[in-house]
Amino acid sequence: MSGTEWLRLELRRLREAADLSQESFGQRIHFSTSHVGAVERGDRPILPGYLRAIDNAHGTALVTLYRQFIRGEWTPAHYRPFVEYEGRATLLRVFHPALVPGLLQTEAYARALLPAVDVPPEELEQTLAARLDRQEVITRDSRPCHLATVVDESALHRLVGNPEVMRDQLKALASAGDRQHLQVHVIPADTPVYVGLLGPMVLATVEGRCVGFLERYLDGQLIESPNQIEALERKWEIIRGYALSAQQSRELIMRVAEKWT
Repeated sequence: MSGTEWLRLELRRLREAADLSQESFGQRIHFSTSHVGAVERGDRPILPGYLRAIDNAHGTALVTLYRQFIRGEWTPAHYRPFVEYEGRATLLRVFHPALVPGLLQTEAYARALLPAVDVPPEELEQTLAARLDRQEVITRDSRPCHLATVVDESALHRLVGNPEVMRDQLKALASAGDRQHLQVHVIPADTPVYVGLLGPMVLATVEGRCVGFLERYLDGQLIESPNQIEALERKWEIIRGYALSAQQSRELIMRVAEKWT
């Protein structure tokens, strides 16, 4: 039995233990009777917002359970070995040469992107929810992770979804850089060929130790060897050196955003 199947049974058990019909349960958590029934039958995905409503109404900790045991099931298989490190990191350094990184994606951008990376339609909502919920590491109120992001300017010009999706995504990306614990930098399009064009990379600092991840077309590579981490950190510094300052990056992002209107 998967974690998702177990959670579905647990939700029904919780409702029945409270001696509530689907209608009464739905009224208490402000969801429709049909929604409650569809979740219990497996016709509708279990999303964090639904679990949060139950936690608020019943004093449970289902969102915590989801993040510890369920979210990984809906994270791409090649990324799962790195997810735990990402969630515990105090510092994340992220580079992507072609897309806005997942931790800074809007819902609309992520929803348009996932089918293009072979997420089946029947898994879209759960996969989307898992991706957006990972952003909790930088949005939480208590000790959010520091995130340093570098993207190539090509990511700002590549259409994902439609122009409205792109405009809203770029405005959100620019606004992210206004937060003290987030840094967003852009490598301008006229930069000569550089090492980062070989592919995305992430470095996570967890309890004073650095772990890396390299994403590839069909899989990914977890980097833990000290020698390899040292080499990866050198490459990060080279990539970061090509990027504009935070203010220059913000101005560039906003100029491109206006072109998407």
